Amino acid sequence: MLSFSAPATRRLTAARAFAVAALCMVPVSTALTNVFCGLFAAALVISPEFWRDLRSFVADPASLAALLILAALAVSVTYTVAPHHKAWNWVAKYDKLLLLPFAVLAFRHSNWAPIVRRCWFGTLCVILLLSTTNYLGLTAIGPAYATQLPLSRAWVFKNHIAAGMFGALLFYQAADLALAARTALSRAAYAGIAAWSLVNVFVMLQGRTGQVIALLLILVVAVRFVLLLRRESALRAGLAAGVLVLAGVALVIAACTVHNGRLTKVVTEVQQYRQSDAATSTGLRLEWYKKGLELYRQRPVIGYGAGGLESEFEKLTAGKTAAEGQLTSNPHNEYLLMAVQLGTLGVLLFVNLIVQIARGSRALDPRSRHLLLAWLAIFAIGSLANSLLLDFAEGHLIVLLAGILLGCGERSEALPRETSAIRRSV
Repeated sequence: MLSFSAPATRRLTAARAFAVAALCMVPVSTALTNVFCGLFAAALVISPEFWRDLRSFVADPASLAALLILAALAVSVTYTVAPHHKAWNWVAKYDKLLLLPFAVLAFRHSNWAPIVRRCWFGTLCVILLLSTTNYLGLTAIGPAYATQLPLSRAWVFKNHIAAGMFGALLFYQAADLALAARTALSRAAYAGIAAWSLVNVFVMLQGRTGQVIALLLILVVAVRFVLLLRRESALRAGLAAGVLVLAGVALVIAACTVHNGRLTKVVTEVQQYRQSDAATSTGLRLEWYKKGLELYRQRPVIGYGAGGLESEFEKLTAGKTAAEGQLTSNPHNEYLLMAVQLGTLGVLLFVNLIVQIARGSRALDPRSRHLLLAWLAIFAIGSLANSLLLDFAEGHLIVLLAGILLGCGERSEALPRETSAIRRSV
């Protein structure tokens, strides 16, 4: 006879609901994300399941990987070159890593994955709608829109960098749902949302990180689509491949020729930086990468400690002007930031986190696996040009989404009757 897990307690059910709410608030509000994360942690800690399953903190590879990064940063305070109060403030920026093991524990043996995916998809669709109406001048909604910058017309809650990456993720999730749809109507609806999100990323938002990542995701979707058609007809697969290539070329041309398009400005910004040390967006990144690599070569094993990059950059920028004189605590590259703070050890720990999340995704259902791997790929690639684990929205999304879905992926002897358990607990 099949044996089922005990129903979740009301406290655990409340903790799960708060975690999903926190996830959906990530692209919307920093304050609300913090509120729901706090409620999630509080509700989970007072639930009996938390103390009973506490060993999952070290038994789950992804949870352990997150805790190791946080522990390494805390230990680095003992040798950091930064003042200790600044170092601890810097470690606190990574306390979001605790959410990953908390979420894995909270969602173990649960059936919440479909709920999580639908809530997340719905949130991004609402943001897509508001971004479009803002861009068209029909609305003026959201705190980011009020910045009145030339590029902020399509912003709602986040700037073009974060919103562009979220838009790329929406494209992939919608495309994945379209490929898996069983009816022509639902397939067309999901495909329409995927196409709409691409227009938002390439034309409205103008976030270069999101645009580059979206191009890679388009390639992935195209390959999946062609392979799907190939099972039915090689001719249809070939025709589809040709159409997708032409559509991709048209999209790139549109992105490169749109008025004030930022993707085409990369070459110009690099030339300005090399010729006159101009403090352009791309030029500053190149300057910070050069300084960061120089610091890493000096201390390649354990680095300068938490917060040490800013202290060392102060020395390297002293008396300099233009791009060379720009001080920062964030080099806009998470791999480099880890390398400077924790040396090679830090880079290995960060890569290990990505690898363990990817390995854990193999146990998930197809829709959850594609969603998690899509954001993991965006996170890993985007961290080459941004410090995404340090950044609030992107960092919270990777730990919450990974923790929740990996927790749902864990199975006991039999799948628990979660739906009925939720009904009984409220």
